[in-house]
Parts: sequence; C-alpha cells; structure tokens
Amino acid sequence: MNRIETALAKNKNTGFTLELLSLKYLLTWTGILLLKLSTFLPYDLLMKLGNIMGNVIYKVSPTRAEIVKINLEKCLAVKGKELENLVKLNFQALGRGIFEMAYAWWASEKKIRNLPQIIINEDLLKDSTGALVLIKHSTHLELDLRILSCYFDLTGMYKLQTNKVINHMMIRSRDKYIKGSVVNNEVLKAVRWVKEGKRFLYAADQDYGEKVSTMIPFFKTPAATVKFPAMLSKKNVNVVMADVSKIEKNYVVELISLNNLQDDEDFLKQMNILYEECIKKEPEGYLWMHRRFKSGLINSIYPKLVRRERKRAKRRAKRD
Repeated sequence: MNRIETALAKNKNTGFTLELLSLKYLLTWTGILLLKLSTFLPYDLLMKLGNIMGNVIYKVSPTRAEIVKINLEKCLAVKGKELENLVKLNFQALGRGIFEMAYAWWASEKKIRNLPQIIINEDLLKDSTGALVLIKHSTHLELDLRILSCYFDLTGMYKLQTNKVINHMMIRSRDKYIKGSVVNNEVLKAVRWVKEGKRFLYAADQDYGEKVSTMIPFFKTPAATVKFPAMLSKKNVNVVMADVSKIEKNYVVELISLNNLQDDEDFLKQMNILYEECIKKEPEGYLWMHRRFKSGLINSIYPKLVRRERKRAKRRAKRD
C-alpha cells in the first residue's frame, strides 16, 4: 500500500457511526435514497427534473437569489430582464447540479463515459508528474470531478460538511474515483503529495478568508484570493487549469497551463483572469450564490444569511 492509499485508509471521516442513524437525519437519508434511485432514470429526464427543482429553489430562496443577482451585476455587468433571466437560469443549473451530483456518486463508469464530452489539450496532464490542477466551482462540480477521473488519477481536498450524513456520503462516494483526499486544513499534506508526483485538485475561486488570501481583482473588483497556488508556482510546480463547461449539452474539458511566476500577485492576477475566461464560457453554470466579495469590506454588500448565522452561533455555544 503506497502513502496515499495508507492516508485514505486512515481517513477518520469516512467511517460509519451509529450517530448517522439518528432520527434527526431521517429526511437526509430519504433524500439520499431518492437521489440514488434517480440515477436509474434517463439522463435527459433528470435534467428536466433538475430545471423544475431549480425553479422551486429560486422561489423559496430569496436571500440566495439576491446574492446571485449582486454577483452577476458586479461581475458580468448585466441588468434588467437579462439579469433576471440569468439568475433564473443559474438556479435551474443548480437544480440540475443536484442530479448531476447523484450521477457522479452512483452512476456506473459506462454511464459516465457515455455522457457527451470533449477533452482539449489532454497531453498537459497525461505526461505530467506532480501538478496542481485548478478547478472552478461550477453547479456541476461533482460530475466534473468524476469526468476528470476518467482521464487522470487525481487527489484532492474537501471541506467537512455540517450535516454528518452528507459528509459521510460525499467522502465515501468520492473515494471511489478520487485516489486520495485531505481536509481543507491539511495543506502541508497536499504539498507533499504534489512533490511525490500526484495531481492535486484545488478550487481557488472562492473567498477562503483574509488570513490565507491577498486582495486580487476578480472581474475588476478586489477579491480575497487564496495564496496557495502562488506558493506552489514559486516552487516550479506544474499548475494547470482543468475547466469543465457544459456547452450545448457537451461536458467540454479544457486543460490550460499557467506560467510559473515568482511574484505572488502577478501569478494570482493571471489565475483570476483565467478563471474569468472559464466562467464566461458557461455563466449560468457557475456557483454565483457564494459571497465572493465578502472580505475586505467594512459594510457587506450581501444580505445576511440569518439561518446560517443562528446555526453557527449554536455550534459556538456548544463548543464554549
């Protein structure tokens, strides 16, 4: 057993515990069962169901819809009916993404390979040893990972979910196609894996907080941009963007090499510009509901997520 396999086998977050059978998770297990059964339906039907689900989520999530609207206005400069239409399309993509996640977790290898897909510049990773593989937070991210794993052996990083059942299912499912994974606070282990010649997936397009970031323009607006990719670039690690965009029902995988630069700011500017170009290929399929510009501002431009803040306050109270 190699070092990655050993680390994976010791992953304390993958085990099943009796706590997961608690009644408070009954609805979660029911939803997971329905999603797993959905993978037996035709893919085209699932996408239609996803559009319906997205329309429902849009109706019941006005705060999230407002966040999407703010981000789209700020990044793509769309207004009026065009803006409203793009917001709704984004929620439909989000609804489809729920079923695409189910497909990634439970569909057979044959079904995944039968999805219409195109890969461009495959050689950038075929001949690579260690590499940082940048990905974006698309609405179909989980399926992106599964598709990429059909072409390359990949390792990656994940964030622990507050719902322990979802966390268990996510890690257990990803372990079937991702060769090794670390929690998002195990950066040194990730660096070691890259040095050992592994390809490491990393999404550097969200705000991870000012402590680990520097302010870099993102669609011309300063945004907290994580410094981890720049750190590896200075070590002359191969950094490749693996963009997966859904264009005319095809999952188009395009690999794009980034230049290794010694200056952090120059590298991160290059990276964010590339992210912008990838997002513009399929603007409705990006996760716009993330508060991308939450850091570096005295007054937030986003509405408060009241329920999230209440849950966090309860968790802090329990720890205290």
